Amino acid sequence: MIHSEERDVWVVDVAPRDGLQNDPAELTVDDKVELVRRLLAAGVYRVEVGSFVSPKWVPKMADTDEVVRRLGPAAGRCTCLIPNERGYDRAVAVGLKDVRTVVAASATMNRKNFGCEPEDTLAEIGRVARRAQADGVRLGAVVATAFGCPFEGRVSLGTVLDLVRRLADLGVREVLLADTTGVAVPPQVARLCEASLSVVAGMGIQLGIHLHNTRNTGYANAFAAWQVGIRLMDASLGGIGGCPFAPRATGNIATEDLVHMLERSGIRTGIDLEALIRASDWLGDRLGHGVPSLVPKAGPVPAEVYAVKGG
Repeated sequence: MIHSEERDVWVVDVAPRDGLQNDPAELTVDDKVELVRRLLAAGVYRVEVGSFVSPKWVPKMADTDEVVRRLGPAAGRCTCLIPNERGYDRAVAVGLKDVRTVVAASATMNRKNFGCEPEDTLAEIGRVARRAQADGVRLGAVVATAFGCPFEGRVSLGTVLDLVRRLADLGVREVLLADTTGVAVPPQVARLCEASLSVVAGMGIQLGIHLHNTRNTGYANAFAAWQVGIRLMDASLGGIGGCPFAPRATGNIATEDLVHMLERSGIRTGIDLEALIRASDWLGDRLGHGVPSLVPKAGPVPAEVYAVKGG
């Protein structure tokens, strides 16, 4: 196994949450625990183990509490999604010390997701942030529809930068820009990431990216983000996933495909690609259908045969 400190980029796998919530398959608690363990064993920096949301809205996440309990000490390398203080209560009750919340850059998407305006969500995040600081819990926030909204269309750069600044001021320690429905292209990603890095410069905020591959631009977008200084990236094993509240929001970029691209480019991820591929094959078997990722199908390119400098 590759040692975790040997990283130039930190990859968080969101398959147990963002991946499974939109997949037709129903995995058992045992399967979910095994999925997380396989990802951690492969050297993934962190795993988004699930979400603490109402089972009425996302029924597949109803067993997140039990998954965390079954993981035991391994849950120390996990994060989860919380929509509000009730979700925060559930997360800390099972011992999680790393949580993420969400606010959408478009009002319509925020209403679809949370039934309220972005200002109301920011107020809730502020309350959670104060509690997290007191409890020693690391709080991250995802800015959904940062690159465009399926309902409103274009989202202005200024709107997103204002959200990034306000989240940082609230005490959030990690901010991820999310291409929720895969509308972004590399120049747009580079511009927003570079501007956001300037906003949080010197504030101790880790800025990351959460990309979907809906229109097959996800990996180019990830590399564009890397080139301007982003070092935290979400991905989903197998490329499974999507947002249940947005139309045509298909899967995330696949962890194994992202890792292959980065490693072949000389960017260390600290992740064992072969172990990821085995985990992806296992996941496809458990889901009962193929997964979108391509590296498990074609196999990784042998570095000794196709050296990057040799073309």
